[in-house]
Formats: sequence, C-alpha cells, structure tokens
Amino acid sequence: MPTILVLCASVLLVFAASLAVPAIAAAGEGDWRALEGCLLVATAWGFGATGLFLSMRPRARALNRAGVFAAAIALWVTFVAAAVPVFMLVEGRDLAEAVFEAASAATTLGITLQPLDGMSGAMAFYRGTTAWLGGVLTLLLAIYVMGPYGVGGTPNRDLRLVQHSAQAQGPRLWRTTRAVLLPYAAFTGLCALLLVVSQVSPPDALIVAMSMLATNGFVPYHEAGTVLANPVAEMVMMVFMVVGATSILWHRMALDRRWQLVAQDTESVRYVAAIVIMMAVVAVASVFMPNGAESAGQRAFTFAFDIVSVMTTTGVTHDPRVGLGLPIELVLLIALVGGCAYSTAGGIKVFRLTGMLHHLGNELRRLVHPHAALRASVEFDDEERQRAKAIWSAFFLAILTIAIAILALSAQGLPLPEALAAATGAFSQIGNITAASIPGFAAGQADSGVLMTIAALALVSRIEILVVLAAVSFNRW
Repeated sequence: MPTILVLCASVLLVFAASLAVPAIAAAGEGDWRALEGCLLVATAWGFGATGLFLSMRPRARALNRAGVFAAAIALWVTFVAAAVPVFMLVEGRDLAEAVFEAASAATTLGITLQPLDGMSGAMAFYRGTTAWLGGVLTLLLAIYVMGPYGVGGTPNRDLRLVQHSAQAQGPRLWRTTRAVLLPYAAFTGLCALLLVVSQVSPPDALIVAMSMLATNGFVPYHEAGTVLANPVAEMVMMVFMVVGATSILWHRMALDRRWQLVAQDTESVRYVAAIVIMMAVVAVASVFMPNGAESAGQRAFTFAFDIVSVMTTTGVTHDPRVGLGLPIELVLLIALVGGCAYSTAGGIKVFRLTGMLHHLGNELRRLVHPHAALRASVEFDDEERQRAKAIWSAFFLAILTIAIAILALSAQGLPLPEALAAATGAFSQIGNITAASIPGFAAGQADSGVLMTIAALALVSRIEILVVLAAVSFNRW
C-alpha cells in the first residue's frame, strides 16, 4: 500500500504541475475564474501529494504482481479524480458531468458537453493537457504492466529499448520515463511546429498536436465540413494520428536508427500498410458517393482523413455524426480493432487480431492436414499456446464488456443501434462515434446515467479489463 500511495502522489504532483499550462492560457486571455480554479486545484493537489509522498516514500517497497495490477487501477482512478474539480469550479459542472468530462479527457475519448464555440482557451488547454498526460500514463503502464506480464498476449520482445527497471521505485524509473517521453514529446513538438507552418495559430496548433499524439478526439473548433479548415494542416494531422497509434518502441527504434528492427516490427509495418490500403479503398469509394458541395478530390481527401481518424481511434472527423459514408457495421469493426501495442490508441489492438487470425489459420490447416507439424502451433509450442489463450481471453472479455455496456445503455433508454455504437466508441475511445450515439449530447445535454456508463467503460477499457480482473485474481487473464 505505501508504494501505491507514493505512485498516486507522483501522479497528483505531475498533474498539479501540468495545470501551469491552462493557468498561463487563462492569464493571457484574462479568464480570472479559470486562473483561480487552476491555481486553487494545483495548490491543493500539490501540497497534499507532497505530504503523502514524503510520508510514504521511506516505506515504499517493490510491488509483487498483484500489487502492480492494483497500482495500475489506483493510478488511473487517481488521475481521473484529480481532473474533476476544475470542471466543477470553472465550468460549473455537477459531479456526474465533471466525472464524465474528466474521464473523457484522461482516457483520450475527447468528447465534451461544453459547446466548442463557447469554450475558453484555458479549458481547451486543460482538456488537451489532460489527454496528453493520459497518453503518457497509457504508455508507461503498458511498459511496466502490460508488456512485462504479457497481459492479453502483449508482446515484450523489444521492451529493453525503453524499460530500465521493473520496480516501482529506484533511480532507473526516471530513465524509463525519459525513454518514453523523449519521442512522445518530440513528435508532439514537431506536429505543433508543422501546424504553425501550415497557418494554424500557435495555441490551437499545440492543443491539436497534443491530441494527435494522444489519439484524442478533442480539437479546439470544428467548422461544418472541415476539421481545421486547412487541408495542409489536416494532412499533418493524418500523419501524426498514425504516429500516435503506432508503438512507442517502434519510435525508439527509428530515433536510435535501428532500421533492421524497424522493419522487423511486423505489427507497426502491417498497421501502416493497412491504413494506406484503406485510404485508397475509401478514396475510390468516395467516387460513387457524390456530394454537390465538394469536388471529387475534396471528397476523396475527406474520406481518407476520416478513415485514418477512425482506424487510429482518434475520432476527429469532418462529419460530426460518424464521418464516413461507409456502412456503420464496417466502421464499428474497424473501430474495435484499434491501434498497435505500446501506443495511445484504444481497441483490442492489432497484434491480437493478427494472433487470432494466425491461430484460426493453423486450426483450419489442421482440419485439412491432421498429422502435419504446423509452425507456431498451440499443439506443440507451449509458449504459443499460452499466448493464444491470453489473446482469445482478452478478445472475449472485450466483447463481454461491450455487451454489458450495451445492456446498461439500452436499459437507460438508448435504442440498440445507438447503444452498440456508443459502447464500441467508448471502448475504443473514438469520440465522434460515441458522441453521435448519445441523445441530446450535441446540444450539451445527456442523461447522467448514460454519461457515467460511458465514462466507466472508457476507463475500464483504457486500464484493460484483464488488469482489473488480474488485480482480484492475478494468476488468470
């Protein structure tokens, strides 16, 4: 427990420090209410977390496996709870709405009840900064929890590129954090710079850059038929959506110029190839879906942008409803897959999809050739059997989680199609699909029960349901 409290205090300290960003924005635009709210929350969390850290630090010890899983849950709950007060103090949200806003920002779902045209710059920065930190926490927990323990079949072959310690404390913890933060922050800065060069204002460029690397569905404004009203800037966004949805380990390989390892990371390579193929497919499909307001080239670009946004689970699209002229069933299937391991993207992850397809292929070949010795077969390879078991367990638990969420949303009055879309969108943290499925959301109103269900689903899927179960029964996933 002392170690978990130390880690939670660390999260609070980092969060308190991050409030300097929206506080500076509030001071710059003369938003004294936002400035006072941010400073008050930063002071409260800063002093409280400092006292907790100093009192518990001497008693901190290395965590066992059950403790690691419990710490993962505690860190996420602490992070969401820390983000709640600002929404109540500055925007006047009630508790349920504030919890929803905090969970939406922290888990990078990125949807909000606040109208974008009426949102202050300080609160836009607050949402963007919170989502960016949520991306950092996602990456660190993947490296310290998902990979080392193989949760859900997560591959851990190249963890040595970033992980310098498997312990909860010690000087090497900062080295691991730095190894993750360096590419994450560098790509964020590069994205912001390119957006500024593309004629996007610096404040908006920074918020959008933070959202793209965190695969967050929040952008400062969303005009009809556009995202930034700037095709060049939207091309930059497409590139960095893909960067955010690919593995941080892959980024480290590229920064370290280990090109052979870059080519050998089949998950990221296949994922990028799949995105390129889908962009070509939807661009061709756009020809058969005429729209008098756009030329053929504009329509093809819009479709390509939107499919990249959905595939990377960013959820920023030109059409606020869904953003694609494709069948909603296909969109939901694409959304469910999500991005790569060790990325900020949601979904079941590409490595699990390829693992399941490989296992299915082996089983089908066994039906044809029952006595064949197949490569990486679960019958002969114990490691492959354990990996297949973990992957299929993660998949079926994901489907079960979505099914429970659909039942909960349906019980609160949502029609089945909307409940299905809302649950899938929240599970994969795709904001536009979720927002379009909640009655009254576009007008800034929604049932509190629905909001809490969406927030809980987004948080559980971001932690991963397997981690939640492992915290109770740590030898099963």
